Amino acid sequence: MAIEDLIEKAAAILEEKKAAKLVLMDLSDTTIPTSYFLIASGENPLHVQALAEELLERMPLAPEHEEGLPEGRWILLDYGDFVVHIFDREARTFYDLDGLWSDKIVKRDWSPHSQAV
Repeated sequence: MAIEDLIEKAAAILEEKKAAKLVLMDLSDTTIPTSYFLIASGENPLHVQALAEELLERMPLAPEHEEGLPEGRWILLDYGDFVVHIFDREARTFYDLDGLWSDKIVKRDWSPHSQAV
């Protein structure tokens, strides 16, 4: 499966489970060892955990690395060519990846059902 298809699948799963503020960043021209960040928000730590668990269950591949699942504030799922970041509202505002990498955003408030990567 192509990276674009995997990212779309991850975004669709997140959207189905009511994730908010989906953002896709293209980091392929940086020194970061991944090509894309897919960022989403959950309402609270339980919602953030549920979003991550749904990805872990339904994605056709397992992440190479994961962090933050027990806490549910900022969960990172590293799929190699792309990394999924799922935040609760407070953590997303605090860490502000959207602001830090604003010039790398290719899709903001993205709905995978209405656009392709």
